[in-house]
Amino acid sequence: MPPVEHLSYSSISSYLLCGHAWRLHYLDKVQTPTATPLVFGSAVHGAIEKHLRTGEPLATVWSQAWAQQLERNPEIDWGEMDSAESMAAEGARILAAPKVQKGIAEIAANYDRERGVIEKRVELAVPGVDVPVIGYIDVITRDGIPGDFKTAARMWSDSKAEDDLQSLFYLAALNQEGISVPDWTFRHYVISKTQNPDMKTFEVQHSPLQIVWLFEMIQRAWRGIDAGIYPMVPGGWKCSPKYCQFWGMCRGKYTG
Repeated sequence: MPPVEHLSYSSISSYLLCGHAWRLHYLDKVQTPTATPLVFGSAVHGAIEKHLRTGEPLATVWSQAWAQQLERNPEIDWGEMDSAESMAAEGARILAAPKVQKGIAEIAANYDRERGVIEKRVELAVPGVDVPVIGYIDVITRDGIPGDFKTAARMWSDSKAEDDLQSLFYLAALNQEGISVPDWTFRHYVISKTQNPDMKTFEVQHSPLQIVWLFEMIQRAWRGIDAGIYPMVPGGWKCSPKYCQFWGMCRGKYTG
Protein backbone atom coordinates (compact mmCIF):
# COMPACT_ATOMS: atom_id res chain seq x y z
CA MET A 1 0.00 0.00 0.00
CA PRO A 2 1.45 3.44 -0.92
CA PRO A 3 2.52 5.58 2.06
CA VAL A 4 0.22 8.42 0.87
CA GLU A 5 -2.92 8.54 -1.28
CA HIS A 6 -1.68 11.37 -3.51
CA LEU A 7 1.07 13.89 -4.00
CA SER A 8 0.98 17.59 -4.79
CA TYR A 9 3.59 19.87 -6.23
CA SER A 10 4.06 21.48 -2.82
CA SER A 11 4.52 18.10 -1.11
CA ILE A 12 7.10 17.04 -3.70
CA SER A 13 8.97 20.32 -3.21
CA SER A 14 8.78 19.82 0.56
CA TYR A 15 10.28 16.32 0.27
CA LEU A 16 13.15 17.58 -1.88
CA LEU A 17 13.86 20.39 0.62
CA CYS A 18 13.90 18.04 3.65
CA GLY A 19 12.64 14.47 3.70
CA HIS A 20 12.51 14.44 7.50
CA ALA A 21 10.23 17.48 7.64
CA TRP A 22 8.08 15.88 4.92
CA ARG A 23 7.67 12.75 7.04
CA LEU A 24 6.75 14.72 10.16
CA HIS A 25 4.07 16.61 8.24
CA TYR A 26 2.61 14.09 5.79
CA LEU A 27 3.08 10.75 7.59
CA ASP A 28 3.40 11.45 11.31
CA LYS A 29 0.80 14.26 11.08
CA VAL A 30 2.62 16.36 13.65
CA GLN A 31 0.46 19.40 14.37
CA THR A 32 2.14 22.80 14.47
CA PRO A 33 0.71 26.33 14.46
CA THR A 34 0.05 27.66 10.96
CA ALA A 35 2.51 30.31 9.80
CA THR A 36 1.09 33.80 9.46
CA PRO A 37 2.20 34.27 5.80
CA LEU A 38 0.36 31.08 4.82
CA VAL A 39 -2.88 32.19 6.49
CA PHE A 40 -2.56 35.68 5.04
CA GLY A 41 -1.81 34.44 1.52
CA SER A 42 -4.75 32.05 1.59
CA ALA A 43 -7.06 34.87 2.65
CA VAL A 44 -5.84 37.12 -0.17
CA HIS A 45 -6.40 34.24 -2.62
CA GLY A 46 -9.91 33.76 -1.33
CA ALA A 47 -10.76 37.45 -1.49
CA ILE A 48 -9.57 37.89 -5.07
CA GLU A 49 -11.29 34.73 -6.26
CA LYS A 50 -14.62 35.70 -4.70
CA HIS A 51 -14.29 39.20 -6.17
CA LEU A 52 -13.81 37.68 -9.63
CA ARG A 53 -16.77 35.32 -9.21
CA THR A 54 -19.23 37.80 -7.74
CA GLY A 55 -18.01 41.32 -8.43
CA GLU A 56 -18.37 42.21 -4.74
CA PRO A 57 -16.04 44.98 -3.50
CA LEU A 58 -12.58 43.84 -2.44
CA ALA A 59 -13.00 45.37 1.02
CA THR A 60 -16.10 43.26 1.62
CA VAL A 61 -14.71 39.97 0.36
CA TRP A 62 -11.43 40.55 2.24
CA SER A 63 -13.24 40.75 5.59
CA GLN A 64 -15.09 37.53 4.78
CA ALA A 65 -11.99 35.71 3.54
CA TRP A 66 -9.95 36.71 6.59
CA ALA A 67 -12.67 35.56 8.98
CA GLN A 68 -12.84 32.22 7.19
CA GLN A 69 -9.09 31.70 7.51
CA LEU A 70 -9.19 32.46 11.23
CA GLU A 71 -11.94 29.88 11.62
CA ARG A 72 -10.05 27.25 9.60
CA ASN A 73 -6.77 27.84 11.45
CA PRO A 74 -7.46 27.99 15.19
CA GLU A 75 -3.73 27.83 15.99
CA ILE A 76 -1.64 30.47 14.24
CA ASP A 77 1.96 31.41 14.91
CA TRP A 78 1.60 35.20 15.11
CA GLY A 79 5.20 35.82 16.07
CA GLU A 80 6.15 38.87 18.12
CA MET A 81 4.69 41.59 15.91
CA ASP A 82 1.48 40.31 14.31
CA SER A 83 -2.05 39.72 15.55
CA ALA A 84 -5.41 38.91 13.98
CA GLU A 85 -6.35 42.57 14.09
CA SER A 86 -3.09 43.87 12.64
CA MET A 87 -3.13 41.36 9.79
CA ALA A 88 -6.77 42.17 9.00
CA ALA A 89 -5.78 45.83 8.70
CA GLU A 90 -2.74 44.89 6.61
CA GLY A 91 -4.84 42.95 4.13
CA ALA A 92 -7.30 45.83 3.78
CA ARG A 93 -4.39 48.23 3.23
CA ILE A 94 -2.79 46.09 0.53
CA LEU A 95 -5.99 45.38 -1.37
CA ALA A 96 -6.87 49.09 -1.32
CA ALA A 97 -3.52 50.10 -2.84
CA PRO A 98 -3.95 51.69 -6.32
CA LYS A 99 -1.50 49.34 -8.12
CA VAL A 100 -3.11 46.28 -6.56
CA GLN A 101 -6.61 47.48 -7.44
CA LYS A 102 -5.48 48.15 -11.01
CA GLY A 103 -3.90 44.70 -11.34
CA ILE A 104 -6.99 42.91 -10.05
CA ALA A 105 -9.23 45.03 -12.30
CA GLU A 106 -7.18 43.92 -15.32
CA ILE A 107 -7.66 40.28 -14.37
CA ALA A 108 -11.39 40.84 -13.84
CA ALA A 109 -11.67 42.40 -17.31
CA ASN A 110 -10.18 39.20 -18.76
CA TYR A 111 -12.37 36.88 -16.66
CA ASP A 112 -15.69 35.50 -17.87
CA ARG A 113 -17.92 35.45 -14.80
CA GLU A 114 -20.35 33.00 -16.39
CA ARG A 115 -17.90 30.49 -17.85
CA GLY A 116 -14.67 31.38 -16.10
CA VAL A 117 -12.65 28.89 -14.08
CA ILE A 118 -11.62 29.40 -10.46
CA GLU A 119 -9.75 26.80 -8.38
CA LYS A 120 -9.64 24.18 -11.13
CA ARG A 121 -8.59 20.79 -9.83
CA VAL A 122 -5.98 19.09 -12.00
CA GLU A 123 -4.48 15.63 -11.73
CA LEU A 124 -1.22 14.44 -13.25
CA ALA A 125 -0.44 10.76 -13.82
CA VAL A 126 3.30 10.10 -13.83
CA PRO A 127 4.70 6.76 -15.09
CA GLY A 128 6.18 4.75 -12.24
CA VAL A 129 4.41 6.78 -9.56
CA ASP A 130 1.64 4.81 -7.87
CA VAL A 131 -0.44 7.81 -6.78
CA PRO A 132 -1.73 10.86 -8.68
CA VAL A 133 -0.23 14.32 -8.33
CA ILE A 134 -3.04 16.79 -7.77
CA GLY A 135 -3.25 20.56 -7.64
CA TYR A 136 -5.58 23.53 -8.00
CA ILE A 137 -5.15 26.32 -10.55
CA ASP A 138 -6.30 29.65 -9.12
CA VAL A 139 -7.78 31.07 -12.31
CA ILE A 140 -8.07 30.51 -16.04
CA THR A 141 -8.92 33.72 -17.89
CA ARG A 142 -11.05 34.03 -21.04
CA ASP A 143 -7.95 33.81 -23.25
CA GLY A 144 -7.32 30.27 -21.96
CA ILE A 145 -4.21 31.09 -19.94
CA PRO A 146 -3.98 29.69 -16.40
CA GLY A 147 -2.65 31.78 -13.54
CA ASP A 148 -1.73 31.69 -9.90
CA PHE A 149 -2.03 34.38 -7.20
CA LYS A 150 1.01 34.99 -5.02
CA THR A 151 1.72 37.28 -2.07
CA ALA A 152 5.36 38.09 -1.40
CA ALA A 153 7.37 40.11 1.07
CA ARG A 154 9.04 41.78 -1.91
CA MET A 155 8.22 41.88 -5.60
CA TRP A 156 9.40 38.95 -7.69
CA SER A 157 12.07 39.29 -10.35
CA ASP A 158 11.67 37.99 -13.90
CA SER A 159 14.14 35.20 -13.13
CA LYS A 160 12.19 34.07 -10.06
CA ALA A 161 9.02 33.81 -12.14
CA GLU A 162 10.82 31.82 -14.81
CA ASP A 163 12.37 29.48 -12.24
CA ASP A 164 9.07 28.71 -10.50
CA LEU A 165 8.28 25.17 -11.67
CA GLN A 166 4.76 24.89 -10.27
CA SER A 167 3.58 26.46 -13.52
CA LEU A 168 5.13 23.58 -15.51
CA PHE A 169 3.22 21.08 -13.37
CA TYR A 170 -0.07 22.88 -14.02
CA LEU A 171 0.57 23.05 -17.77
CA ALA A 172 1.54 19.39 -17.91
CA ALA A 173 -1.64 18.41 -16.05
CA LEU A 174 -3.83 20.49 -18.36
CA ASN A 175 -2.07 19.00 -21.39
CA GLN A 176 -2.70 15.48 -20.07
CA GLU A 177 -6.36 16.42 -19.64
CA GLY A 178 -6.50 17.44 -23.30
CA ILE A 179 -6.79 21.17 -22.59
CA SER A 180 -4.71 23.29 -24.94
CA VAL A 181 -3.01 26.36 -23.47
CA PRO A 182 -1.79 29.01 -25.96
CA ASP A 183 2.00 28.67 -26.39
CA TRP A 184 2.24 26.80 -23.08
CA THR A 185 1.85 30.13 -21.27
CA PHE A 186 1.28 30.65 -17.56
CA ARG A 187 0.78 33.83 -15.52
CA HIS A 188 1.96 34.58 -12.00
CA TYR A 189 -0.04 37.41 -10.41
CA VAL A 190 2.23 38.68 -7.64
CA ILE A 191 1.24 41.12 -4.90
CA SER A 192 4.05 42.60 -2.80
CA LYS A 193 3.38 43.26 0.88
CA THR A 194 5.64 46.31 0.92
CA GLN A 195 5.15 49.81 2.28
CA ASN A 196 3.82 50.77 -1.14
CA PRO A 197 2.06 47.59 -2.28
CA ASP A 198 2.50 46.63 -5.90
CA MET A 199 1.03 44.02 -8.22
CA LYS A 200 2.68 42.67 -11.34
CA THR A 201 1.85 39.97 -13.84
CA PHE A 202 4.71 37.69 -14.87
CA GLU A 203 4.02 35.69 -18.01
CA VAL A 204 6.20 32.63 -18.55
CA GLN A 205 6.29 29.99 -21.26
CA HIS A 206 7.33 26.37 -21.04
CA SER A 207 8.02 23.68 -23.59
CA PRO A 208 6.32 20.26 -23.80
CA LEU A 209 9.84 18.78 -23.78
CA GLN A 210 10.22 19.93 -20.18
CA ILE A 211 7.63 17.35 -19.13
CA VAL A 212 10.33 14.68 -19.39
CA TRP A 213 12.43 16.45 -16.76
CA LEU A 214 9.36 17.14 -14.61
CA PHE A 215 8.45 13.46 -14.62
CA GLU A 216 12.00 12.47 -13.71
CA MET A 217 11.97 14.84 -10.74
CA ILE A 218 8.64 13.49 -9.49
CA GLN A 219 9.76 9.88 -10.04
CA ARG A 220 12.95 10.42 -8.05
CA ALA A 221 11.01 11.95 -5.16
CA TRP A 222 8.47 9.12 -5.25
CA ARG A 223 11.14 6.41 -5.19
CA GLY A 224 12.51 7.90 -2.00
CA ILE A 225 9.09 8.28 -0.39
CA ASP A 226 8.00 4.76 -1.39
CA ALA A 227 11.25 3.28 -0.04
CA GLY A 228 10.87 5.06 3.29
CA ILE A 229 13.90 7.28 2.81
CA TYR A 230 13.44 10.65 4.50
CA PRO A 231 16.81 12.43 4.61
CA MET A 232 17.56 15.54 6.61
CA VAL A 233 18.97 18.42 4.57
CA PRO A 234 20.82 20.58 7.13
CA GLY A 235 22.46 22.73 4.44
CA GLY A 236 19.18 23.79 2.84
CA TRP A 237 17.59 27.21 3.30
CA LYS A 238 14.55 25.64 4.97
CA CYS A 239 16.64 24.25 7.84
CA SER A 240 16.24 27.25 10.14
CA PRO A 241 13.94 28.36 12.97
CA LYS A 242 12.46 30.97 10.63
CA TYR A 243 11.37 28.65 7.83
CA CYS A 244 10.84 25.19 9.36
CA GLN A 245 7.89 24.61 11.66
CA PHE A 246 9.62 21.50 13.05
CA TRP A 247 12.88 23.23 13.98
CA GLY A 248 12.15 23.15 17.73
CA MET A 249 11.62 19.37 17.79
CA CYS A 250 14.48 18.64 15.40
CA ARG A 251 17.73 20.58 15.11
CA GLY A 252 16.60 23.26 17.53
CA LYS A 253 16.75 20.81 20.47
CA TYR A 254 20.52 20.81 20.25
CA THR A 255 21.28 24.52 19.84
CA GLY A 256 20.68 25.67 23.39
